[in-house]
Amino acid sequence: MVPPVLRLDILFEALSCLFSIVIASVAFLAWRKVGAKSLFLFSMAFYLMAAAMLARIVLVSWVFSSSPPPPPMRFLPILVLQVQELVYSVVRICAYIVFLYLYAAYPLRKDSVTAFVTPVSLIYNPLFEAVSATMLIFVVYRLFKLSDQSRSSYVLSAFILLLTSHLLFLLTPVSFLLYLVAHFAQMVSLALFLTAVSLVLMHGERLSV
Repeated sequence: MVPPVLRLDILFEALSCLFSIVIASVAFLAWRKVGAKSLFLFSMAFYLMAAAMLARIVLVSWVFSSSPPPPPMRFLPILVLQVQELVYSVVRICAYIVFLYLYAAYPLRKDSVTAFVTPVSLIYNPLFEAVSATMLIFVVYRLFKLSDQSRSSYVLSAFILLLTSHLLFLLTPVSFLLYLVAHFAQMVSLALFLTAVSLVLMHGERLSV
């Protein structure tokens, strides 16, 4: 049976996954319409994030919903959780590497609680959160220097909230409340990303970064 706290985690992850798929799809359509390489990279990064989230949802749900394995295979559920967390971390970091390339290498233009924490610790990787936060700090720094248009402000705010969510996830052992706030910040950041790419699609302009 899935512990209540992990059900909540799966729900948040499912909502974030849905947001990521929609953002990636809208960005892809905008790329087809505008032809800007930045939109294609933006789309691919969010497809990677969505794939990582979907794999996590499926595997965590399967582990906690399936019957306990026989004694010789008791280690299997924990192994599956550890492997999925590694894959999840690697794939999402790959997505952030795409963001780093987009905002660093690609040409930019200015005119354009213990009872709760214990089950969560099974799907919690502090190294991933720290690495992700470090990468996003650079992205936010670059955007802060270049952002002065409406869509840029949406993207900058989204990355700031995404960075904040990783910092809060990193502090999960301090308080479970921070874990919930982190999920909320992540979903709000995805909503802002969706707003930005939707404006690009509607107005047929390049993504302002």
